[in-house]
Amino acid sequence: MNEGKNGSPDRQSMVETRERPLSLSYRRPADRSERAVLEQALDGLRHDAQSDLAEVGSGLGLGAITLLFIGPVALLVAWTLQFATGITFGTDRTWLAAALLWLGGWAAMSAWRVMTRRGRMSSLRRALMADIAEGEVQEESWRFVEAVGFQEAEKLPLLYLVHADNGATVAFEETRLVGRERSPNEAMFSSAPSDAVLVRGPKSGLLVSENYSGPSLPLLDIHPMKLAREDRPVHGTVLDRPWMAVASWLTGRSTIG
Repeated sequence: MNEGKNGSPDRQSMVETRERPLSLSYRRPADRSERAVLEQALDGLRHDAQSDLAEVGSGLGLGAITLLFIGPVALLVAWTLQFATGITFGTDRTWLAAALLWLGGWAAMSAWRVMTRRGRMSSLRRALMADIAEGEVQEESWRFVEAVGFQEAEKLPLLYLVHADNGATVAFEETRLVGRERSPNEAMFSSAPSDAVLVRGPKSGLLVSENYSGPSLPLLDIHPMKLAREDRPVHGTVLDRPWMAVASWLTGRSTIG
């Protein structure tokens, strides 16, 4: 730190110190309880073949149900056009092949979802194994300065996005913050944290522990959330998007994936 002629800190250095962000993170050795959380999460990542088959079967069933409604309409339109124009729109074998393709498409979409979920689980499993092998966690101290809320179709609970003093954006689920779901007739209040200490696996990003202090931040606004559920940020996620872009992303107005 620079000092003036009388040995006191320089005014410019004092300003720089005050304006330095309070949010920071560092890696440290994991204690026994933190390692146990990581190991428990790893044990829970098991593929359930029966559940996967049930999901594919469910997709096939949905395809059959939609075919019961769409099939007769398509046949009626084809018969009407054939009657009006004299042109034959496919044989019985052609219509059967089309129906099988329709059912196969629904089953394939379900199988793709299963494969995608398995891929994510495998990646998380490898990351958790790396965290346990390294024996370290990442501890993050956060100071938040503003917050916005998001809700689906005017239904609670909220998803909070909070803006840190270092420019980062973190997502928090209200039910995880307050430990319960808000009742329908309950008065609106904000649970967005102003200070937090989050501990997570460095590779996996798995939230190991969370502690909050300070008053709740008032919400700048509450937006309707249109982003698909599987694409929404989970509790404690640090987003890789700038603060000014998160609202348009969650409300479905963003053109950037």
